[in-house]
Amino acid sequence: MKTESGRADYRKVQKTGGDSFVVSLPKTWVNDVGLKPKDPVAVMVQPDSSLLIVPRRDIRAASKSEATLEAQGLDKDFLLRHFISYYLAGYDTIRLTLGRGDSSLRGFIREGIRRKLVGVEIIEESSGAILTQCLSGYVELPLKKAFERMAIIAGGMLSDAVAVLQGGGKSLAEEVIERDDEVDRFYHFLLRQLNIAVRDRSVIQEIGLSSTRDCLGYRLAVKSAERVADHAVGIATQAENLLMISEGSAKKVQEMTVLSRKVFDMSISALLRLDVKLAEDAIAKTKEVVQLEGKLSGEILAPRMNGGQAASVKLMLESIRRVAEYGSDIAEIAIDLTVAEPQYV
Repeated sequence: MKTESGRADYRKVQKTGGDSFVVSLPKTWVNDVGLKPKDPVAVMVQPDSSLLIVPRRDIRAASKSEATLEAQGLDKDFLLRHFISYYLAGYDTIRLTLGRGDSSLRGFIREGIRRKLVGVEIIEESSGAILTQCLSGYVELPLKKAFERMAIIAGGMLSDAVAVLQGGGKSLAEEVIERDDEVDRFYHFLLRQLNIAVRDRSVIQEIGLSSTRDCLGYRLAVKSAERVADHAVGIATQAENLLMISEGSAKKVQEMTVLSRKVFDMSISALLRLDVKLAEDAIAKTKEVVQLEGKLSGEILAPRMNGGQAASVKLMLESIRRVAEYGSDIAEIAIDLTVAEPQYV
């Protein structure tokens, strides 16, 4: 009997002696996944007490996914974005065919891979092609640990971006901007893991999560953390235009930044620990940051500032406030994930 995906195929539980119980597997499913007698399968208990049965991952280890990307006629930035899309989709190997063998294009792609992606190795290269292998990294760098490291870098970028106002100068601003590449590397790596887990539910527990709902929550949280780093870059850029700001004004901006980063750090901890109290505290502090932005906008803007300086102040304060709001979004995700999923009877 052929069973359609999503339709229930009811089978009786049989007792085989002693305390053992068995249930037969649908023949069509067994054939589709390529199982043979005595092949092992993984049986995992789900949060709703159902069972998930999947072929062991080593059964499919020989089956590798490969994508080929034609570079001819493509802009180099578009080509790199296309390559990253295949990486995020979870392909094991990605082959780039470069046509005429443009050496500058090969160099651009190599540098882009190095700056933007984790776990990608160039295993073959010729004048007309590049073959890359994407490593999973589940064991070496678990999802939650990678997310925590990403958040630490983003938080440090925020603090250093505002320090530009207090004598850090152009060199510190440039360092903040460069660190955004490291955040992007973790961002793409985490999205790849989550995309693979959604497609292959046996991976969910391997990366340290419990359900597809967790994957969705972390997908949103990872994006929020990536946006925090982007705002830190914006703050550093605007701060370069305000190096003549008064010491008192710089100190006020610093105080607002400390509060905003505290919201972000608390939210990250709340998600990793699923701590509702900490999440609620972070959300409450976000309101303080919003109020402080309105207050400082009036205090810092001075008549002697030109239009460009005034715009930089407003953009910088707005970015600091947005960091807290992204933290609040992460805190809300933490609260959402503490609620048990409904069980249907």
